[in-house]
Amino acid sequence: MSAIISFFPVGNGDMTLIQTDSGKNILIDCNIRQGDEYPDVTEQLKDKLSEDSHGRLFIDLFVWSHPDQDHCKGIKDKFHLGKVDDWKKAGELIFINEIWSSPIVYRRASKNHTLSEDAKALNKEVKRRVNVFKDNNSSSVGDLVLILGDDENGKTDDIQDIVLKLDSETSFINNKYDSTFTAKLLGPSAKSDIDEDEDKLGKNHSSAIISYKLTAGENSAIFLSGGDAEVVCWEALLKRMKNNGTESYLQYDVLQAPHHCSWHSISHDSLSKAKEDNSEAKVSDDAIESLGKANNNAFIVSSSGTIKDDDNDPPAYKAKQEYVKILDNVQGSFKCVADHKKNKENVPLEIEISSDGIKTKSIASLASSSNVTKSAVNRNGGDGYA
Repeated sequence: MSAIISFFPVGNGDMTLIQTDSGKNILIDCNIRQGDEYPDVTEQLKDKLSEDSHGRLFIDLFVWSHPDQDHCKGIKDKFHLGKVDDWKKAGELIFINEIWSSPIVYRRASKNHTLSEDAKALNKEVKRRVNVFKDNNSSSVGDLVLILGDDENGKTDDIQDIVLKLDSETSFINNKYDSTFTAKLLGPSAKSDIDEDEDKLGKNHSSAIISYKLTAGENSAIFLSGGDAEVVCWEALLKRMKNNGTESYLQYDVLQAPHHCSWHSISHDSLSKAKEDNSEAKVSDDAIESLGKANNNAFIVSSSGTIKDDDNDPPAYKAKQEYVKILDNVQGSFKCVADHKKNKENVPLEIEISSDGIKTKSIASLASSSNVTKSAVNRNGGDGYA
């Protein structure tokens, strides 16, 4: 009995598969690049999937953190988007039973940059599924959709049955209760929570932030995933949690370092400008506190290219140092999908939750085990769906 989190080798991008102890496959984002120089993550994913009774290779759920290209690249070419009856075996496209998406992050992204064809196609599919629900007051596999948080100006008021409200949770996948899985929606923060910082939110700043609880046997682990959410988002989240007395929602056993271990997720200062001015780029204490509630023996994983002591951002070596400080307090481990020499096959970095606790697997050089605990440490220091 186990649950597995697989981080695919997609460079500075996100493509993460959760396999629950009950057998559900949940894909968070995708970044499928073309060319012989890149790992074939499509085949790596397909190897982990099975066919349904209609002969369709499928995922139970696709969670879209935000519309940036490195979080949805390849969705149009490798997955079936459109009416259920239009799926064809010959196309070998992966079928998506259910999609989760936020209207707020799409709106904040679309006002600041031109969306990719993949982002447009996926957003069109989300809208199609919403309209199916509106027409029938229900949906089935292939049309299922969940809206992550209320949209602004009442745009989701008439579809509340398919809206997961901020700070609420669900254990339903494909309309069925799953005792091994719970997802709690922590972000994006509402405009009222961010106040004057709303105008700063660009294409990478706001993402769906979700805390996943994965249970295997008698053990559970918390996986915190925040896409490319940057410093403003983590500051606003901490403020809201403190006001609500819900800071425990930020605890985790596994954290996916936001924005591919970018400095901009934990600081308002520019590393390049600080170097130019011979000044110090300082972390945001609130962002570090928000991201610093690691349980004992926690893992922080950077879905990025190799982290070097250079001027790149992301991934930023200085950001990695801050995450290592967090983990030092709890005897935790920092891992980078591309930052280990022995992974010559470019296979996914996998973390397994089982009766033995939580450990990395698949690559001998990453083998490490720990006990899943509940004790946490604090470190101070566009268009809608209508």
